[in-house]
Amino acid sequence: MGQAAQIPIEPGGRVAGILDAACRVIVREGAHGLRMASVADEAGVSKALVHYYFSTRQELLRNAFAWSEERWQAALTTQLATLATGAERLTSALCLSIDSDPSFSYQRALWNEVWSSLRFDDELRPRVVRSYSDWLARLVALVEEGHADGSISAAVSATDAGWRLAAVGDGLESLLYLGLVDRERAHELMLGSIRQELGGA
Repeated sequence: MGQAAQIPIEPGGRVAGILDAACRVIVREGAHGLRMASVADEAGVSKALVHYYFSTRQELLRNAFAWSEERWQAALTTQLATLATGAERLTSALCLSIDSDPSFSYQRALWNEVWSSLRFDDELRPRVVRSYSDWLARLVALVEEGHADGSISAAVSATDAGWRLAAVGDGLESLLYLGLVDRERAHELMLGSIRQELGGA
């Protein structure tokens, strides 16, 4: 899932604070509930300051999505760096996507809200497509890493397994959102799907 925000952002600075606030508003009130005034209130700044950095609501939404993606990628990279094999890294990446840890579940909630805005924003769509394409490529690369270190059979197609497992993760996230499964059950189903994919040709 990554597209960098369009303006320089200093962590802990004013722009980062506004984008953090925008992400919280999106998750809490939905993408359609994103308003400059709501973000200003959430960030504890003036509405004029929000407009100074982001001229429109859509520009703010795009940059909030990019900022959230950047932090998600950094958190994921840090997590995976502690694991020894491609199979372990693949399993961790997929399970984190349905994890309750705020660093990861927050991003999924924001993703769900941003998806609802795609048909109204021609500039947002290619960013989301690019971000999801990066996620697919990362899963494929993790399977290939498993091929290289011997933790995943070379008979397993990296592209097919990566794409199918991405689809499983998306489906489980939807089930979680609807309350049809809890996180423990979703985790079990994800692990079972990974075993099936990696265990066969």
